[in-house]
Amino acid sequence: MHTDTNTMTPTHTPTKGRRRLAAAAGIAGLVLAGALVPATAASADDRFGPDNLNRVCNGDAGMYTGGITGDCTFEVQSESAERVDWLRYGEPVSNCNEGTTTAISSQVGDVRSFAETWKSGGGVSLEIKNVLTIEGGAEYSQTRTTTSERRDTVTANPGRKTAVTLGTGFAEQTGRIRVDVDVWDNGARWGPRWVGTEAHYIDDVHRTVPTGYTEKGQDEVGCDSDFRVPA
Repeated sequence: MHTDTNTMTPTHTPTKGRRRLAAAAGIAGLVLAGALVPATAASADDRFGPDNLNRVCNGDAGMYTGGITGDCTFEVQSESAERVDWLRYGEPVSNCNEGTTTAISSQVGDVRSFAETWKSGGGVSLEIKNVLTIEGGAEYSQTRTTTSERRDTVTANPGRKTAVTLGTGFAEQTGRIRVDVDVWDNGARWGPRWVGTEAHYIDDVHRTVPTGYTEKGQDEVGCDSDFRVPA
């Protein structure tokens, strides 16, 4: 049986005009402090390494990134088949008292939420907030968090224990994050002037995204056995 209880959060694309006005004010201060280099030297600047670009995509642009601002896009290059991860929901019903001869029934369950996760090629977690556009994986082109509730009445026969379970679908995407970094003319008469963007990349990025697919189940084992499905 399939149930879909997605809570979808639309991808947030920053309002470029407002962001650039705010960035210009901050950049003006950085220019006076000598923190910015000319746009022609940008490609050789260590500030464009993956760690700093990740800060830009995490919403920490400006003073925390050496004056770098920009928009981030995840370019999907490949996507795996859907996999289903199973978990137990709520406390199990156990009928393990010595000498018991009757079955026990009880309603059990819980609610769980699953958010997308991001990692770089070395397995390092990336913190990506809602400053990201996703291109290529159209089916999952929004930032996603799914919430699933699983409740049911289950029966444990004598010498047995039973738990309700739910399988949640996930897809794995690989690609790169393109950061369209704002380029400024720092020699303009009335302060920094935005002249365009240039692309920099965080390569070998892995995204795990909940698909919205769920499947109900139960896990029943003997009292002296471990459940097959993790909690």
